[in-house]
Amino acid sequence: MRTGTLTFSGQQQGEAFDGRFDRFSATIQFDAAQLTESKLDVSIDLSSADSQNSERDDTLKGDDFFAIERFPKAHFVTSVVRAIDATQFEADATLTIRDKSVALKFPFTFERDANGARLKARVTLDRLAFDIGAGDWADDGMIGHSVEVNVDLNLIAKP
Repeated sequence: MRTGTLTFSGQQQGEAFDGRFDRFSATIQFDAAQLTESKLDVSIDLSSADSQNSERDDTLKGDDFFAIERFPKAHFVTSVVRAIDATQFEADATLTIRDKSVALKFPFTFERDANGARLKARVTLDRLAFDIGAGDWADDGMIGHSVEVNVDLNLIAKP
């Protein structure tokens, strides 16, 4: 079980904006003592993108960007997890958006607490790697190519 946030930030015409995905599901199997058995698997409902700007949100959901009619979900899954130290880890992962799968390094922290654990991560993506906003929207001056994604999950162990 989890509570938490999945947020993103970017630039539109030189102005920074922030957003979040309101609906996502995460299956986290993590044990620092058994990293070979550890896995993060997240499904993101792209229609739940909310940047506090209805015009931008409608554009994000349209064919030039997420194309949610054809590709309603993004999928993130890890394959290999390595320890950096006691609380910092890095995973080899694949993120799929618009049927474009891109391999990436996913650095994250995992810290146990009285209620379970907290997983936090920050990764920067190139939107064009997923054909998001290609064509007329590809100009970096119009919409920045880099999108920062932040993950902050409070995890509760399964009984």
